Amino acid sequence: MMSPEALTELAASIKARGLREPIVVDAAGMILDGRNRLLACKLAEVTPTFVEIDTPDQDLLAWVVDTNLHRRHLTESQRAVVAARLATYGHGGSRRTQAAHAPLDLVTQRQAAEKLGVSERSVRDGRVVLDHGPAELVDDVEAGVLAVRTAAELIRAAGRDRALAAEYYRMRRSSRSQEWYTPTELLARIESFLGGIDLDPASNSHDEPWVPAGRHFTAADDGLAHPWAGTVYLNPPFDRSPAAWVTKLRDHHAAGDVSEALTLLPARTNTLWMRTLAPYPRCFLWGRLRFSDSSGEAQFPSVLIYLGDRVSDFQSAFEDVGDVYVHAR
Repeated sequence: MMSPEALTELAASIKARGLREPIVVDAAGMILDGRNRLLACKLAEVTPTFVEIDTPDQDLLAWVVDTNLHRRHLTESQRAVVAARLATYGHGGSRRTQAAHAPLDLVTQRQAAEKLGVSERSVRDGRVVLDHGPAELVDDVEAGVLAVRTAAELIRAAGRDRALAAEYYRMRRSSRSQEWYTPTELLARIESFLGGIDLDPASNSHDEPWVPAGRHFTAADDGLAHPWAGTVYLNPPFDRSPAAWVTKLRDHHAAGDVSEALTLLPARTNTLWMRTLAPYPRCFLWGRLRFSDSSGEAQFPSVLIYLGDRVSDFQSAFEDVGDVYVHAR
């Protein structure tokens, strides 16, 4: 499921432009694709449209797998949850009724694992998450910010008690920093490319800032509440949608307040806020970033996006750390 912020964005888009892609159901009315679109329609008070696919189960399986793998960029944990939703047989072939999660019949965990390219153990972990996980934990696994194995282990430690698992997860989140510090090598490259950073609007600290900038706005300052100017490096908090940060950066750059900017973001190519950045050059960084703090390695791919006129210089500066793409005009 989408985060509340992303779902609100989608609802606003549907209210303004209508539902462009219908909700897909099978012959029994089970939703195969479009759960988020349906929720967004309810939020936007827009009547949804549906399209029915009436084909044999294995053809439906191929369709669902193709939809999830080729229309989205999913992590292994996200694929495991998709596989868990598909599987209606338990480990070893024992039939289970899971209509709330599985749109298809006659799909074992082993078959679903093979189709989605994950281990059967990962599918079992996904099943534990779906059956016993609190909503916020399931959302984070499906969003790609929490590994399915980690989530399943937390649920098992809570005795598969959903309320206790929710409390454990809240404690885990409150004990970790949501400020993912840019790796030092990448930060040095960013500073060199910009020729110095005037503003870090999402800084960790005034006293010991991670980013060497002329000015810093911390969480206490609320960087979204202040004007931005000069050269900006933005690494927004990763525990919520960066939509508001992205919008503010684009607006200040369009107005001429921000002369140049680089922003480090999760590579969520299926989000509305990412689509608004389509005109700007970007570098999809290779591998998973290992952040320079206790957060460790990211559970998602990252992208560095450039707002400015020196497109060729941007490509030269970052083409050896990722794949650089420039919007075709």
